[in-house]
Amino acid sequence: MPPGTAMGGLDALAGTAGATLLLVGAGGCGMRGLAKLFLQAGWTVYGQDARGFEANDSLIQNGLKPLDPESPLNVSWVVRSAAVPASDLHVSRAIAGGAQSALYSDMLGEISKLRPVLAIAGSHGKTTCTGWIAYGLREAGIHVGYLVGADVPQLPSSADWGDPALPLILESCEYARSFHALHPADIALINVDAEHPDTYPGGLEEVAEAFGVFLSNMRSCGTVLAGPETPDLRHATSGAWQDSPALPEDQVIGLHGAHNRRNAVLVAAVLRSFDIPEAAVSHALATYTGAARRLEVVGQLEIGATVVSDYAHHPVEVNATLQAARERWPGKRLLVVFQPHQAQRFHAYRDQFAPSLDLADALLLLEIYRARDPEELQASVKELVPELEARPNLKDRPLSTVQNQAEGRKILSSWLQPDDVVLCLGAGDVDAFARNLR
Repeated sequence: MPPGTAMGGLDALAGTAGATLLLVGAGGCGMRGLAKLFLQAGWTVYGQDARGFEANDSLIQNGLKPLDPESPLNVSWVVRSAAVPASDLHVSRAIAGGAQSALYSDMLGEISKLRPVLAIAGSHGKTTCTGWIAYGLREAGIHVGYLVGADVPQLPSSADWGDPALPLILESCEYARSFHALHPADIALINVDAEHPDTYPGGLEEVAEAFGVFLSNMRSCGTVLAGPETPDLRHATSGAWQDSPALPEDQVIGLHGAHNRRNAVLVAAVLRSFDIPEAAVSHALATYTGAARRLEVVGQLEIGATVVSDYAHHPVEVNATLQAARERWPGKRLLVVFQPHQAQRFHAYRDQFAPSLDLADALLLLEIYRARDPEELQASVKELVPELEARPNLKDRPLSTVQNQAEGRKILSSWLQPDDVVLCLGAGDVDAFARNLR
């Protein structure tokens, strides 16, 4: 994948107020990464987030200015996260002052017009693969830019502008078709699955159609690198389509799980497209340790149990994560704390959740974390209990549902034995549950 002919920075986006922008909802990982890119480009960046910013926050230390709602504000752009409505007062105030308005995804689209973007796309595995590719290229001395949707301990931060003559490795999200704003030079496609039922009520067919539009937006001279789970969507793009070759059976992979071995096939193909030595490809595959909340060990209990946090919330991801945990901690009891994310997802994939949890030795279910759910759609995790109790050969495993985290901690402590692995799964506040266990 050859270098592009990008501009040296983001100056072309500067408006009437110069190189200035306001980020609303700036605390999320993607928005934090965007702030980092603009700060590195020398822009004046203001940030607003409902949670505020601590004085020792790395963004503050790198130059982000917390928004003062009482002071005059004159910026060229106001960028909001998908969680912030267009009617937000801070957004409206900036627009009234002459700012152009954009969603986070729209701004990524603007960047993709200025600099070649290698977009990492797929229903599952985007964060892992984006971080893995950026890590491998940086380890090989290729100073690509990157923007990852989570912290990666082996990278300096979740985002870095890098050498503007090289591609920007960008995690691109299909939620609400936000990746349609991008004009990537090349695409690495992991998989396509039914997901985000709130924005794709038509299921897999509708999701695949959206991926087709995304592929059609790629530059005509670009390449789609397809992973082993990728459906054949070559009809959707005028660029080249390249299937990823299998890895040698003896190739060492640093991450656990069958899904990560499949991810590694695509990662290796992308790394080779940059013409790095084969030894550097093998090094990257063998030494990458993953992103935050991907089988992340977050604590050790006095009794000797290991506490792990993972972002898995779709049944395909839950099943894959449990399989990887079994591989990583063979012979250990696996106590799973699962918090479904969204009533809409819970209903849409209801028949898949119970079998996805088969590898758990004990199962604690936190109540559904509601996000963007319509008020009239009511659901409870208790509805899943009969299906879990009916799973073959699993009728005697400990199983409980709780309404709050304090109750959950009490029940979990009554189950714990030395050397157990407590695996906390979900995209809601179950991560806080994991980190607060004592």
